[in-house]
Order: sequence, then structure tokens, then C-alpha cells
Amino acid sequence: IDECAEAATDNVTLCENFGFCNNTLGSYKCDCIFGTYGFDCSENPNDCEISNSTIDGVLYPNECIARDKEANCTDGFGTYYCSCSPQWTGPHCLEDVDECSFDPPPCENFGTCINKPGSYECQCIKGTFGDNCEINPDDCIGVTVCNQTDVNAHCTDGYDTFTCTCGPAYTMKHCDLEMIIYNVLQLIGGDSANPEDLIAMLRDLLRNPSMMKDLVPFVIGLQSMENRTKMSWNADDFFLWMAYEDRSLDLNKDVVKWNDVVLGNCFTFNHFNNSERMYRMRSDGSQGGLKAAVRLNTPEFVPWTETSAIVTFIHPNAETIFSESPRYNAMSHALTTIQIKESRFVRLGGKYGKCVYSKNQVASYYYEGSYTTDGCLRSCYQDEVKKACNCMDSRYPMPEAEIPCELPKRKCVESISAKGDVSTWAGCTCPLPCENSQFDSSFTVAPFVRSPSKCNMLERRKNISACYDRNAQMDYAIIHIQVPRMKIDVYKEEPAWNFNRLLNTIGGLSGVVCGLNLIGFFEFVFFFFFQFPMTLIFNRY
Repeated sequence: IDECAEAATDNVTLCENFGFCNNTLGSYKCDCIFGTYGFDCSENPNDCEISNSTIDGVLYPNECIARDKEANCTDGFGTYYCSCSPQWTGPHCLEDVDECSFDPPPCENFGTCINKPGSYECQCIKGTFGDNCEINPDDCIGVTVCNQTDVNAHCTDGYDTFTCTCGPAYTMKHCDLEMIIYNVLQLIGGDSANPEDLIAMLRDLLRNPSMMKDLVPFVIGLQSMENRTKMSWNADDFFLWMAYEDRSLDLNKDVVKWNDVVLGNCFTFNHFNNSERMYRMRSDGSQGGLKAAVRLNTPEFVPWTETSAIVTFIHPNAETIFSESPRYNAMSHALTTIQIKESRFVRLGGKYGKCVYSKNQVASYYYEGSYTTDGCLRSCYQDEVKKACNCMDSRYPMPEAEIPCELPKRKCVESISAKGDVSTWAGCTCPLPCENSQFDSSFTVAPFVRSPSKCNMLERRKNISACYDRNAQMDYAIIHIQVPRMKIDVYKEEPAWNFNRLLNTIGGLSGVVCGLNLIGFFEFVFFFFFQFPMTLIFNRY
């Protein structure tokens, strides 16, 4: 009987675990697959318990749980199968899954993912926390600074911070600066300006408005001469009239207009570039000198001006003045009288000392006019600024090819000024001029009459306050520069001893000696031939 065939017909399994039934004489035999045994192949040992694998130096019943502690082992026939947890992979769950390579990564809010065996770790940025850095508290809660100035601004939450999103009319971190001011600062500072530096400067300026007078020259100095001249007054805006020795002057011919970055437009009488219209002093006292009535235009003065006055400089006509030169302030509604006395100095050069005849004798000189020690020192200063800041101070003259320092480099320029007296700097040699003049001046101020007599007229006394107001509104000053005496003091150095003086001295001494000798000779003759014989004769009797 074929037991195997009958069992198959009856759908009966004689050999378990996929064993193969072979008919034999009087019986049958089961051929078992690998991993099973027994007459009917019913024995299948649990391979998950008997595999005994050594992983990382440790003996495990199977490889599935060697690294993945959450893996499941499924017994097979002569083998086993591993079901891995999400953190591990591979046939036996021995390969780590790199969670940091997932898309999207597990760490939120810009956290940094660090892969570890069977796991990962998120390093959270400041302001976030949680296993996956998923928690970011709202930093805008309680924040009102964004719309304190800009009502259209709103707060945007960040990571341990917040950002103010401004409306179209404002900018900066807290939306507290108007765009129009910001754009002006950008234009002033130039393309290389750091906005934060400009804003810091603006805030300093708001705390100390007087600082404006130090900043403006750095802006004006970048403008062309034509633009700078247009920004300031013309002679017709400035002068009501001008006269020299009581004769009217032609403002277009007798006065030279020039521009200084700090001073603005200046008007010079007897300027060295106007040789065809030179005037000499011929009269002293109140009838001589220069007189001018000038408008102050006080409403046009910038707010940071400390004194509303006309700045007047007295200087030799061959020299250039500086913004720091000695000056007098002619106040409005007053007559300012300046009396001057000229002193001239002539110094010895060569072997007697060092002095300069021409500005070509010094290393650098950037000013017009004759040589002055001040001009030389300021030129030395400009050279030092160029070395440190790669530009020159825009407040002072410089060669045409040089670049003026923009506002962002103001700190660099100020660091050079902070070094102190230029005359003590190494490499800066500025001797005195061999010939120069200076004016010793004194001045008096006499206010205008505030209540003119014409206001006492009967018809005007009816509205006397208006009469006073009309006269008080005459915003001008009169300046009178005069010489009390037609005298110039000259101080001239002379050699203490020279060849001519030596000859004169020797000649004088020789004359004295010869004179003494001649007197002695006559005395001897008189004594020997007259006095001595007479004495002998009288003694005999």
C-alpha cells in the first residue's frame, strides 16, 4: 500500500514541516528539510534560542537582539528571521539607521541632528527646546516696542527674540527711524557707509545737537567748489555797502569771494589774487580804514550756531586765513570798531638760524598765498591723515588728486587730531617765515540806538511800538577797521658780529689808541722843552 499516495488523496499530512513522503515496502519515510528531524519531521528546534552568536564580544542567542533591543526574532527552518525596530536595519538588525538623513530631518526649528547608534539627538538653538526642538515660545507676547513709533509695524516671533516688521514709512530694528531720514543718511555717508554706524552717529547727534557743527564739514567737503559756493551767500546778499577811506567800493571788483569748507563763502578786501585793485593805507583815525555794513540774515543761521555774528579776520593780505585763525565777532545791531597796529618781522636765515622764504622749501604746503607756519603745520596734519585713513580731512585744503574723507571715516580723522600739537610730530618741520607781518588789534562794540528820535514824532507816537519794531528788525552790523596812527613797528634780526662791524670796531679802537699816543707825545715835548727848563731856572733863584 502506498501510504504517501493515500494520505495525499485524503489530504492528510504524514510528513510535517514541509517534509517529503517517500513510500517504502510496508511503510513510508519522511525526508525532512534542513533544520527539522524526527520520523514525521515534526521536530523543529527554535533557532532564535540556539544560534548563540557573538556580537561586539557578547554572546547572544541570536543576532537580532545583539544591537536592536526591540527587535523580534522569528524561528524558521534551520534559521531565523529578524524584525527590526525603526532605528535599526539589515538582515540581523545590526546596521544603524541614520535618522538625521531623513527628509524632512527630525530636528525642527533649525536644530542640529546628531546620529547615534539606534537613536539620534537634537541640539536645539537658543529659544527652542523639546526632543525634536519642536517647542518655540512666542517671544512677541508682551512686546510693544515695535509700534511705539510706527503704528503699522507688527512683531514677528523668532528664536529667543523677535523681529519688528515695519510699515513703508519707517525702518531700523524697532521701526523708529523715518525712511526719509534714513535715505538722507545714506546719501550723506556715501556708498561705503555702514548703516548701523550712521544710525549710531544720528543717535549721538540727537543726544548732543551741538555735534552737528563737527559733522557738517565732512558732508560739505565732499561737494564741488561750485556747489559749496551756491550754498552760501553772495556779496549782494551779504553787504549793504562798503567803503575805504570814505570812498564807496565796487563789490564785484574790490572784493574777492572764495570758499572755505568750514567758513562758507568769505569776502576779502585787498586779496592777494586781486593785484589790480590793491589799496594802501593813506589816512589814520576815523576817516581812514575800511567800513562795511553787512546783513546778518539771522533767521538763516543754522540751529547749532553758537553766536549770531559776522566773523571778521584781520590778516596780512598775502596770507591765507584758516577757520581757527584769530577773529572778531561783529554782532547785529551794533558798530564794531577794530583798531589795528602792524608789526613786521625780519629774521636771519642761513648760519644764523632756520627760516623759510618760500613754501617750496617745506615738504608739503597745500594753501594759497605766502608761506605761514600754520599753513605748514596743517599740511603736515593732512599728510598724517592720508597715511592713517587713506584720505584727507575734508575741512582743510588738499591737492586736487586727493580723496576727501567721507563721514564714516570721521573717527579715523579724529584719532589723528587727538595726537595733539602737530609741531611735535616726527617728520613735521615748519620753521618761521623769514619775513612776515602780524596785526595787533583791539576792538570796541557800540550798540545801535534802540529808540530812534524819529519815533518821538507826534504822528509816529500813536503807534510807537511799531516804530520801534521796524527799527529793531534792521538785522545788520557795521564794521569799521582803522589805524590809530600811521606807524609800523619793524623788528629785524641783525648779526651780533660781522666783518664790517669788526673793521669798524678795530678802526675805532685804533683811533683811540693813536689819539692817546699823540697826546702823550705832545705832553712829553711840553714837559721836556718848556716846563722842565722853567722849573730849573726858578729853583736857582
